[in-house]
Amino acid sequence: MTKQLYGTMPDGREVHSYTLANSHLKAVYVPFGAAIDQLWAADKHCVAKDILIGHADLEDRIANNHCQGEIAGRVANRISGAKFSLNGVEYNLTGNKDGPTCLHGANEFNLALWDAKLIDDSTIEFHYTSPAGSHGFPGELKTCVRYTLVDNALLLEFEATTDADTIVNLTNHAYFNFRGEGQIFDQMLRIDAPHYLPLDDLLCPTGEIAPVDGTVFDFRQGKPIGQVYDVNFCNPRDIEAWDPVTGRRMKVETDLCGVQLYTGECLCEQYTGFCLETQLWPDAPNQPEFPSIALKAGETWKSWTRFTFTAG
Repeated sequence: MTKQLYGTMPDGREVHSYTLANSHLKAVYVPFGAAIDQLWAADKHCVAKDILIGHADLEDRIANNHCQGEIAGRVANRISGAKFSLNGVEYNLTGNKDGPTCLHGANEFNLALWDAKLIDDSTIEFHYTSPAGSHGFPGELKTCVRYTLVDNALLLEFEATTDADTIVNLTNHAYFNFRGEGQIFDQMLRIDAPHYLPLDDLLCPTGEIAPVDGTVFDFRQGKPIGQVYDVNFCNPRDIEAWDPVTGRRMKVETDLCGVQLYTGECLCEQYTGFCLETQLWPDAPNQPEFPSIALKAGETWKSWTRFTFTAG
């Protein structure tokens, strides 16, 4: 493990990066947003390259923040109307500047400076406490994010507890590019999911759970990414992405029931990274047919996602 200065917060606090590596992968983490800033993986010629779209330093991460490798929460994705009801009480949330929705929990988690705890040469944890009422969400939420390198895989684990009934849907918002540069439309993707969630004009789910058959959202057989996407796939069985040029391949496994494909329209260099955000379904509190994201006081919310890398 190596630790070095990554930058200085506007209030003067120093922020360090942490580099952990094994014989297969090297990862660089930063406490700002509990982010994975770099991930080095080998291609078919055994040449390692950083396959994440990160930042040069902390100042760049703050000035040009697009949630690159950071944790989105309390609730990833969108909540329509920037409000929801729980136990008969309506909660009003911080809305987007460009529309009446709450996106990524008003960007609280990805802009927060988390506490880092090195567990061993393979594992690092980040801890953050969101105060009760923050951005309108009920309950104090204590969250732990754990990253572990296990051979040729990166394991991501979440734990969250609350002192009052609330809602939780956490994800990592990493942007992948298996070539490390250029646009990602000719990189390949397979998502074995039978349904997706159609969106309204504000990019919130309409409530329909639609079959992928005969649509551009059918990735069950694998195909180039090909175009712009920002969509949730429901109950994916297998998720894989790969690059025919470099031979890099990534398998994604998770215990969550959704994955959001986003092709990086907001990036400073558009479409140079794609996200596969494993998560629960967006706008779940306002969609009674969607799986619940409620977390009761005293209970623990847990989830895991594993990214496994090969080349050939």
